[in-house]
Amino acid sequence: MYDFDTPVERRGTDCVKWDGMERAFGRADLLPFWIADGDFLPLPAITEAIRKRAGDDKAFGYTTPGEGYFTSILRWCRERNGLSLSRADILPVPGVVTALAVSLLALTDKGDGVLINPPVYPPFFDTVRGLGRTPVESPLQSRGNGDWRLDFADLEEKMRGGVRAYLLCSPHNPVGRVWTQEELSRVAALCRRYGVQLISDEIHGDIMLGGTTFCPTLAVEPHAVAVAAPSKTFHIAGLKCSHFLIPDESLRRKIAAQLHLLHLECNLFGLVAAEAAYTHGAQWAKECNAYLTENARFAVSFLAEHLPGAVAYVPEGTYLLWIDFSAYALTGEELRRRLTEKAGVALNAGTDYGRAYGSFMRLNVAAPRALLAKGLAAIAGAFRG
Repeated sequence: MYDFDTPVERRGTDCVKWDGMERAFGRADLLPFWIADGDFLPLPAITEAIRKRAGDDKAFGYTTPGEGYFTSILRWCRERNGLSLSRADILPVPGVVTALAVSLLALTDKGDGVLINPPVYPPFFDTVRGLGRTPVESPLQSRGNGDWRLDFADLEEKMRGGVRAYLLCSPHNPVGRVWTQEELSRVAALCRRYGVQLISDEIHGDIMLGGTTFCPTLAVEPHAVAVAAPSKTFHIAGLKCSHFLIPDESLRRKIAAQLHLLHLECNLFGLVAAEAAYTHGAQWAKECNAYLTENARFAVSFLAEHLPGAVAYVPEGTYLLWIDFSAYALTGEELRRRLTEKAGVALNAGTDYGRAYGSFMRLNVAAPRALLAKGLAAIAGAFRG
């Protein structure tokens, strides 16, 4: 039903992915496969809902989420993940990183240790440090073939050492693992044993590739704090609308108080878009996931054939490839320069996700396949000769 092949002209629209490259990479003429944002036409129901709300003789004053907004999220959680929640469990918040910061402000104190799993989304480091908390690293362990695992012995050792909270990336960005129910149950058990607050970033939870099934953290731990959004699923990050899912009333009160103190409210059109997405977007999300799966398979196959020293695997979730270039024996800076200056592409540097990952780059496959093919060909060409 939906078209993911038609190019979308995003230059000149104040788009970070395209118009922000000059600031991020020092060049504006690169092919962008960096920031996790998709170059697809939006779900028509979202565009129509915004157009209707912005019609003639409409006011744009202070806004409160309507019942339809809450109902759409509850239905989405129930029908997609079998998760039964109540209206009270939902707290709107402008963004997921904002939500992580609010959670730490509400549930931890300055100096507290916060557990994270490198390689991991850079704001995990920045948010923890910026709020005066201490990041405690428990690196993921690679078993090869794209199989990254939580190190449960190390997790327990770090928790026993006195961390206060655990920021879990689920699904994991950038390695693409979708944690199983068994893994999440073990995490939850450790958190309960050592009094560690589990906070789960589930922004990529709808993006399952190749038939993988997502297990929400709340399905195994009702006292966790979960954060989600339609932004990655429907590629509407600019509309600034995410939400907490918090069944635990005591936790919810603390976080709600922090949201009120900081006056963190969602954008009017973000609320409209979220309701439209969750009400009408199931088929679109299904087709987009199928397209992203084929994009990831295409990219992995292309690299295996044309650049076998760059090792990548199809992720279980997210539309992000975590590519290992260690066979080329380049420093992180040399690798970055090879890709930007010789290939003319913008990828995320592995060192952004942890100091030990200089041989990795993150590539976003959420683009029309013709554009992806052009970028992959440029990458392969940069390593010839």
